Amino acid sequence: MIERIFIPTVNRVDNQITYESLPKELQEKVTMVVQKWERPKYHYDCDYLVLPDKVNLDDYLCLAKTRKIIYQEGCNMKYAVLDDDLVFKRRNQKRFGKPSNMEKSSRICTQEDIVEMFKLYGGWLDENGVTFCGGCRFSMIPQTKEYLDNKPIFSQLFIDGSNIYNLLDELPLTKVRFDEDVLFILSLFTRGLGSRESQTFGFENMSLKSTSTLWDEKTQDDVAWDHHVIHVHFPEFYQVLYDKNGERVKGGFRNYGKTKVSWSKAYKSSQQGKLV
Repeated sequence: MIERIFIPTVNRVDNQITYESLPKELQEKVTMVVQKWERPKYHYDCDYLVLPDKVNLDDYLCLAKTRKIIYQEGCNMKYAVLDDDLVFKRRNQKRFGKPSNMEKSSRICTQEDIVEMFKLYGGWLDENGVTFCGGCRFSMIPQTKEYLDNKPIFSQLFIDGSNIYNLLDELPLTKVRFDEDVLFILSLFTRGLGSRESQTFGFENMSLKSTSTLWDEKTQDDVAWDHHVIHVHFPEFYQVLYDKNGERVKGGFRNYGKTKVSWSKAYKSSQQGKLV
């Protein structure tokens, strides 16, 4: 069972997309994680975790530090960390060789769907080998399996805190601003902490269609430096791609340059020498 739902948020006082989509029984588990200067503006009927005064938008590593505080607050619980702009979606189970359960290939989740999704993820976290899980990004090509193991999970992490709490001080949680989630996941995979990604349930980030506090206050050099830092930590599994002229290959997330991440290789590296 998922015990708490953390939603880190800023500059979205009147537009809490994720929170508003949750059924009442799940809203009661929500802890909004807010910056101190903004706390008086929020009036949602939920719990609040107010960040230390120094963890604010003026701090380059604000997001990374916020997530570390959440992981510490989660302790040994099973909990979720959700972006504040998520629309949850569900695919037709016909995709997986089962009888059709909707008119189209997918739809926005009903509240009943969301409850089912949370129960599914909570059950997965009870299984050996699953430390974190979540749904797929709906912009990606769907698979024909209902779930995939040891794939990256973004924007909506469901975590078994008992598997990571004692590791938090040794993980590189506050090294980068951009792609901090990539660095976090590689850190888990290389320690043998696996994941499961649903292909039935997934999400879209509404902020990708508008402005973003994180990505709109950056420079190309900032992103390039953080990509370099991740490469230094995991040179075997994280490559920054350049063309023949030494320029960054165009594309990648928000078009800030392509990278290549060897997720499966990272996880498999942790299994070398273990008995099968």
